[in-house]
Amino acid sequence: GRWTAPLSEDHMQRVLEVEQGGMLEVLCNLYAVTGKEKYLHTARRFDHRAVFDPLAEYRDELTGLHANTNIPKMIGAARQYEVTGDRRFHRIAAYFWEEVTSRRTYCTGGTSYDEHWVGRPGELGKEVGQNMEECCCGYNMLKLTRHIYGWTADPRAMDYYERTLFNSRLGTQDPNGLKSYFLPLGRGWWKYYNTPFDSFWCCTGTGAEEFSKFNNTIYFHDQNGIYVNLFIASEVNWPEKGLRLTQVTKFPEEEGTTLTLHVQRPTTLAINIRVPHWAVKGGSVKINGQPLAAFASPSSYLKLTREWKDGDRVEVSMPMSLHAAPVPGDETQQAMMYGPLVLAGLLGDSGLNRENTYIGYNTSPGGIAVNAPTIETVASDPTRWVERAEGKSLAFQTAFQGRLIPMAPLYQVHGQRYVVYWKANVFPA
Repeated sequence: GRWTAPLSEDHMQRVLEVEQGGMLEVLCNLYAVTGKEKYLHTARRFDHRAVFDPLAEYRDELTGLHANTNIPKMIGAARQYEVTGDRRFHRIAAYFWEEVTSRRTYCTGGTSYDEHWVGRPGELGKEVGQNMEECCCGYNMLKLTRHIYGWTADPRAMDYYERTLFNSRLGTQDPNGLKSYFLPLGRGWWKYYNTPFDSFWCCTGTGAEEFSKFNNTIYFHDQNGIYVNLFIASEVNWPEKGLRLTQVTKFPEEEGTTLTLHVQRPTTLAINIRVPHWAVKGGSVKINGQPLAAFASPSSYLKLTREWKDGDRVEVSMPMSLHAAPVPGDETQQAMMYGPLVLAGLLGDSGLNRENTYIGYNTSPGGIAVNAPTIETVASDPTRWVERAEGKSLAFQTAFQGRLIPMAPLYQVHGQRYVVYWKANVFPA
């Protein structure tokens, strides 16, 4: 407050054009913890009118802006709504989230090119290359999604969260824990990472933070029950209900999960299991080995309300399937997904070495991409160019093409070149 007080309102608005991190969120948190109005007063000085005002009126004027300067502002707007009840900040955060996740996001859930929102919403065809989706953007979009979900329990928010977690976030750490700055999704590039002592990137810091907290969204609860949002082997305790719930799964290698309830006494509550948007083949559920006749539609919750006894067991199966994911606004650039997973075509390690994979101070190694073949497909069967391969459970390969390319989930790919968005000739039939 003492730092901002001498600045005029016009001067402060100019300051907010420069990246300042999550100051609005921090000040709102201080107000929530202390109840001291001085923190809320200072927080309001971080309301960036040039960005907030259009969003409050449901206008996307984000083109040209630096993405990760502004995503933390939206987290701050969400927090300001939560501590004040001012619906204007709800509109700002919610409309921004809808706009970015639906029209400014790649198949991985990431956003930005060369750190910026370059193109118009829904027109990302010119943004495919090397310096795609700055990692801090993915991390902060997950933070914002937690707020959005907390207001609505909308399963679409968790569909986005899952997609971003498994592709954009888990795909940017190497086996030794080093982190990325950008995640290339173009043709013939490779992943590259920081070095332990010479890469003081913003994404190095957020990477260390985010990978320590990926358990914080597996479960939510309300007064009536618990929400199982992510399929990750885990255990959660709910002392007020005398409940301990364990989840055993190898997802995504396993297309389902098993929940076991441990209760101190018979307890009536709802177990809400997310049925993802990709579960278009339906699914099945068993309670203590007995199948239920009903399931739930994609992007909804399967709500199981009953008196639960100690040791009750819920088994859920949700088969995955292939589905195409073209670049927003450009059907000639196609990615392929299996369930929530983005698949990458593997192109070998030609020209790669430690110097251009662990790059030190710079945030991008440059270099030259290798060519990837153009795929041919038909509009009536957009997944026909990919098929399962023998071997691992998540092994795939191209089909009906001149050259067979092995494919694997993007998050598993390290140390080689790959292609996510393939150039495609799409025939009408």
